[in-house]
Amino acid sequence: MEIIQYTFEKLSRARSINDVNNILTDLQVEKKFQMDDKMYPPINFRITKNEIEELLKEESLTEEYFVKDVSNQNALTKLLYSMAWKNGDLKKIRHIIEGIVSENNYEKESALVFYQFGKYLTKESGEPIIDQHVLRAFGIYKALNNQDEQEIKRLTVLSMVTKKEKKLISDYKDWLKNDLRDELRKHDDYAYYVDKVLFAVGKKVKNENA
Repeated sequence: MEIIQYTFEKLSRARSINDVNNILTDLQVEKKFQMDDKMYPPINFRITKNEIEELLKEESLTEEYFVKDVSNQNALTKLLYSMAWKNGDLKKIRHIIEGIVSENNYEKESALVFYQFGKYLTKESGEPIIDQHVLRAFGIYKALNNQDEQEIKRLTVLSMVTKKEKKLISDYKDWLKNDLRDELRKHDDYAYYVDKVLFAVGKKVKNENA
């Protein structure tokens, strides 16, 4: 697992977004393992709890955070709604909203990836996007430090983020906020770029150990 150790050594020394972006180049991580910037470009906006409350007042959302009829909305809203409908994703929006409006100690037991994505959309410092690949990379890094071979094996084949990984998510967020250089953390969206690196490394590790 040298790739994991190298990645976290480089991240711990990174002072800029360029330093972070160069890690995958240095590691020669294949493009097939990296996030496609055309599919997942940086999100240059934030969504606040107040904005969600406004949607509730306007009755654009139900009290259970489901989207109401969008017939009178603009064409872009209707297109995005239609895409979510076609993919069967309308119910997932509720979990994202819960992440936006909840406090940090909110006890979420399911849909943790979407919930955390909601927290990321608030653009509060250290709130990352997470998925199985990011958590695999971080979890293996921790397990290597603890010499926990059983945990390394478990995480190598991790395919779904469940409530079992809540502690790992919390530890990852703490690491982002406390273990990276201040110069890097001053960037508004540093967690996004760190996530991109860990996504690629975590995906590569899973593929090579399948």
